[in-house]
Amino acid sequence: MIGRNLHSSQSRTAKIFKDHENIYAHQVLEQSASPYQLFALPKQEHIAYTDLDESMLSLKSDEKINKDELKILFENFKAVAFYCNGTNSTISDQRFKAFISRYCDAIPLLSHEQLLESLRLLLILPKEETVRSDNFIELWNALDVECCRRIEDWDTDELLLVCDAWYKLDLARICDFVKEALRKMGRKVRKMTASQLVQTMFLCNVMRCSLYEMIDFEVNLARYVQEMSLDELGVMSMGFFKTQTPLRNPELLDNLYKRLINELDTAKDITLVAILKVLRYSSKLPQVDRMKELLDKMSQGKLETMSLLSCLHVALFGCELQFCNSKIVECVLTRFERELEQTRLKDLERICLVMGLFNIKTPTGIEKTLCTRILDMLNNRIDEILKYPNCFLNCLHYLTLCGFYNQEMLAAALDEKFLKHACGSNLVTNRNVFHLDTFVKVNLKDENYVGPQLADKHRKIMGKMLTYYIPERNTKYKVTATDNILLEIKEILSTLLPHNTLKHILPNYERPDIVICYDRQQRTSIPLSNTCPEDYNGVILTPRHVLSELDDTGNYKTVAVVIAGWNTVIRNTDNYTGLFSMKLQQLKLLGYKRVVINWYEWRELETYKDRVDFIKRRLSRVINL
Repeated sequence: MIGRNLHSSQSRTAKIFKDHENIYAHQVLEQSASPYQLFALPKQEHIAYTDLDESMLSLKSDEKINKDELKILFENFKAVAFYCNGTNSTISDQRFKAFISRYCDAIPLLSHEQLLESLRLLLILPKEETVRSDNFIELWNALDVECCRRIEDWDTDELLLVCDAWYKLDLARICDFVKEALRKMGRKVRKMTASQLVQTMFLCNVMRCSLYEMIDFEVNLARYVQEMSLDELGVMSMGFFKTQTPLRNPELLDNLYKRLINELDTAKDITLVAILKVLRYSSKLPQVDRMKELLDKMSQGKLETMSLLSCLHVALFGCELQFCNSKIVECVLTRFERELEQTRLKDLERICLVMGLFNIKTPTGIEKTLCTRILDMLNNRIDEILKYPNCFLNCLHYLTLCGFYNQEMLAAALDEKFLKHACGSNLVTNRNVFHLDTFVKVNLKDENYVGPQLADKHRKIMGKMLTYYIPERNTKYKVTATDNILLEIKEILSTLLPHNTLKHILPNYERPDIVICYDRQQRTSIPLSNTCPEDYNGVILTPRHVLSELDDTGNYKTVAVVIAGWNTVIRNTDNYTGLFSMKLQQLKLLGYKRVVINWYEWRELETYKDRVDFIKRRLSRVINL
């Protein structure tokens, strides 16, 4: 039973994976013909360092270091490094302690070349168990301090070279030098050459940190976008995405689209995914045509040669703009169904998002097969679920949008202990949990669901935190385009049916709807019940809430006028997103008569009379005006 397992199993210790994206990006720099500042290993001398003169480790530590001793120390350190390399001995060996301590004292006196050579020698030392191993931590800390002290003396190329050394030592995110060097280089981004720009962005990607003015990267990239290789553009894209910096220059976005479309056949998977990520993150409505052009070209066989993860990012590409290429999505779903056993829970979550968002209905029905198999597979992913509990919650939510659910899993997901494990103190800000709880309350009401549900106190807080304010005219808050349509419709409705109210019928959805209580005998609207719950309290408003005892007479109807905003409709179609379709389904299950008005229909109405006639026609479908 999955519920019992979720409470009794212990999550496995997290594995440490190498960042393959950074490894690939560095290989791009190494293989490029551009002049990148890459740190080379020291030249191996033709001497077999298998013996070590122990006398070189015995040095006086109480005297000031002079020039002769500095030279001897440096040569001895070189010998120790090659000895460790040749015999696979670690520098943390206690016999080196006094020598390393003395050498650390000498580091501030090293010349520029000797300092760089010391970093090179660190590269050939056998790997320590931890960066905090004895001797090793003293050594790299002393080098780090000295490198930081010399930052102002070094130009951009020298800074990049030393940063590359720290990256190759796997210490870039731990040492202080790379952060401080990026801070200095951040003041000169607009003056950088193409290779300097790419390498600096690579370091931003490694550090997962943005510079003070990331816009300078964009300004400079616009100059070099045609000069750089597609792989170099991929490295730039990784940096923009990992530092959460969207591209705002429409001309630059257009050039990126053109380069990717023209070189799609030869684009490597990681480069392709990196550029897709930043385009997805940055694209707005003006880029929809380019997005369509790119996806159309991808649908001509490119997917068959790509990895499953790359295919996933292609399927996700249009999500932010609700743009769906059905042929591509069906192809990706087929790949997932074929390779499902090897798919990570994180990737299952994202493919479920694609199916749930686009409300996919393919001719082959592959989405039904995939949803069924994913539900079955989750029973065998207990360890992974405990490690990534939010992925599990999201998977279940997206699957409900596709019409697939498992009551036992829903009960396990909504269990108080599991929610505490998954969300901690952030439970009341998790909208997908709010959606799941509403699903079991509304959709499973007639299926005798007896599992756990959210406590009323949590729903009340969620109702305050996760629902948008009910829009009003003449307030200090700016009204959105969709809210403006909602208010325009309400104003016209008030001339036809004076009693209508904006309410969050289903508080798990951000926007309110217009509620009308209609008296069929009097053929007019009536006020909402005085006992109707107050706004923003998380209560699902049934017809009984808004009508009170009048609901038993059968003479009254409850009507919900719902606005389908631009982000609830799949681009270039009349189909609704999975979440909006679920909202309409839940309104029907609650007993409301639904009147749906699409944003594009409303904008096409030119005059006030056209709009009044339009609303009358729509209302006449559910009530007799």
